[in-house]
Amino acid sequence: MPLTEFIVEKRRSATLWLSSSYRDSAFVAVLADADRLFESAKCHVIKDQRKIKVGRLPVSIAGKTCSIYVKRYNVFSVRSRLGSLFFRSGAVRSLRGAELLAASGIATATPVAGVEDRVYGMLRKSFFVSEEIAGGRTADACWTEQLQGHKGRDGFLLRRAYLARLAALFHSLHARQIYHDDLKDANIMAVTGGNDEPVQFLLLDLEGVRRCSRLSERRRVKNLAQL
Repeated sequence: MPLTEFIVEKRRSATLWLSSSYRDSAFVAVLADADRLFESAKCHVIKDQRKIKVGRLPVSIAGKTCSIYVKRYNVFSVRSRLGSLFFRSGAVRSLRGAELLAASGIATATPVAGVEDRVYGMLRKSFFVSEEIAGGRTADACWTEQLQGHKGRDGFLLRRAYLARLAALFHSLHARQIYHDDLKDANIMAVTGGNDEPVQFLLLDLEGVRRCSRLSERRRVKNLAQL
């Protein structure tokens, strides 16, 4: 979804970029203090590290219940805060990354919102909110849980088709000079359909996605090595 389709709202020290399909006054009020999402009893914290915190929770927006992922980017040093005067937040870079992938026909989790909290122009924290990928699992989990147990020729063909689809994803990125600086298996979600439908891959952790004037061989090899 292009950022032109996002609504920009200012609430105290927070600036919000909200998908027009998620416009709801109560939800906007929560996003203005997005840490409240982590405080919800329904929030399942998946990762809690010094730099980032990730949680999953159901929310009700305009009468509709859905599951979202919220990722908080922490700013924990004076140097980082001063540097933030000149650089985009992780939330905005994630929105830009999603926009770039969408324009290139490469799937990712649907972005819901981005939030920056700045005081005197210095970033204190930022949040990226996206829809849950229904039926998705990481690329490595899909391989071990769904494909590895198939025996014989059928299993071989399933795994070969899976790897061919994964290779096609890498080819699509590299052919468009798009670089993802953390393209590991945990950041590639696999969704398998029924009726022999091919697996679909979607990318996560989009703050490091960018288009290069020339994608070097070193970066192409790094993507494969990370996988």
